[in-house]
Amino acid sequence: MPREETEMRHEIGIDRVMWGSDYPHVEGTWPLTKKFLSEAFAGLPEGDVRRMVGENAIECYGFDAAELAPIAERVGPEAESL
Repeated sequence: MPREETEMRHEIGIDRVMWGSDYPHVEGTWPLTKKFLSEAFAGLPEGDVRRMVGENAIECYGFDAAELAPIAERVGPEAESL
């Protein structure tokens, strides 16, 4: 997701934007995922970033946020790194 798309998040609808790494495919962001995340989300409000990086997917797919929390804590990304 390029920065231009994160800048359009309110035009698109903040509840409709989900970031994805497409790991392990070569056209994805790995092994430079942290760099791509930083470029896309640096300086944006934390609440907006949380929605696009995880909360929208939790809502859309009906995931159990409490069950995913320990995994997210372990693998990140950390809010301060964005």
